[in-house]
Amino acid sequence: MSSMRYEASQSVRRLAGRTERRGAQTGFPTWGAFGFGGIFVAVGTAILLVGARVIPVDPNSVHAPWWVLTVMGVVFALAGLAVCGMGVRQYQSERRRRETQRLYPDEPARADYAWDMRGFEAPRWSRAVKGLAGVAGLSLFLSIFNYWAFVARGPWVVKAAVILFDLFLLAAWAQALILWGRAWKFGGSRIEFGSFPYRLGGPVALRWRPASGIVKARRGTFTLRCVEEWFEHRGSGKNRSAHLVQEEKWSGTWHLDQPRTFTLSEVLEFRFDPPASLPPTQLSAAKPVFWEFEVKLDLPGLDFEEIYLAPIY
Repeated sequence: MSSMRYEASQSVRRLAGRTERRGAQTGFPTWGAFGFGGIFVAVGTAILLVGARVIPVDPNSVHAPWWVLTVMGVVFALAGLAVCGMGVRQYQSERRRRETQRLYPDEPARADYAWDMRGFEAPRWSRAVKGLAGVAGLSLFLSIFNYWAFVARGPWVVKAAVILFDLFLLAAWAQALILWGRAWKFGGSRIEFGSFPYRLGGPVALRWRPASGIVKARRGTFTLRCVEEWFEHRGSGKNRSAHLVQEEKWSGTWHLDQPRTFTLSEVLEFRFDPPASLPPTQLSAAKPVFWEFEVKLDLPGLDFEEIYLAPIY
C-alpha cells in the first residue's frame, strides 16, 4: 500500500443508489409480513384469473383489455410474493439467531449474522438475477400506464408522467445489463479476515483477493465504512411509500492514484483504525448497523465495483 494514499472521514452522509437491503428485519412481525404479502398474492391471483377469463365477470363492467387485468394481477401477486420472501428471510434469521445463541452464548457476533469466520465472498450472479427480475417486474407494471397514456389516449399530464417513468425504466435496464456484464466478466472475489470478529478500538486488517477479470486498473478506491440502515416513509394514505436509506457514519479510504497491474495469485492487505466510539455491527437489529469494505476500480471496459461485509463488533 506504499503507492496509495489514505484518508478518513467522519462526515455523516446518505449513500446514493443503494437498493440492496442488508438487515433481515422487515419492519413487520414475521406473521405480519406473511399476512400483508398474502393479501397481495390473493388479490393479484383473483385479478389474474379474471383477466384470463377463468373467473367470469360481466364484460360491460371491464373498461380495459383483458391482458391489462392479467398483467395487473401478475404485478400484485409478484409484489406479495416479494413481501412473503422478506418474511421467510426474517423467520430464518430469527430461528438461526436463537439456535446460535443457545450453542454459542458468549459469541454474539455469530448470532447476529451467518458469518463465514474465514472471510466474505461476494455473490457473483445473485445480484444480477435480482436486478433483472426487478426491472422485468417494473416493466410489467409500467406497461399498464403506457396503455392508459398512449393507447387509451390519456390526458397529456399522464403522458408526461409515463414518459418520465419510461426514461427511468431505460436507466434501470441499463444498470441491470451492467450487473450482468460485471458478473460475466469478473470471477469470484473475496476478502479474508485477519481475526474474527474485529473489535472496535483495534486495528482492522483485511486481505482482498482480486477477481479473475481484473488485470490493470487506472485508478481505484478501497473503502471501509460504517453504515446505518433504515426505511424512510414518505407520503400518506394511498401515496405512502417506504424508501431504503443507508447512511455513512465514518469511512476510511485507500486511494490508488496511478495505474496498477493485478495478478490472480496476489493478495492485497489493507489496515484501518476506526474510532472506538462508532457503533458495532448489528445486522439483526430493527435498525441495522453494518460495516462494509467497498472496492471500486477504473478499468478498460466495465469498471469493477463490489461490496463485502466485515464483522466489526
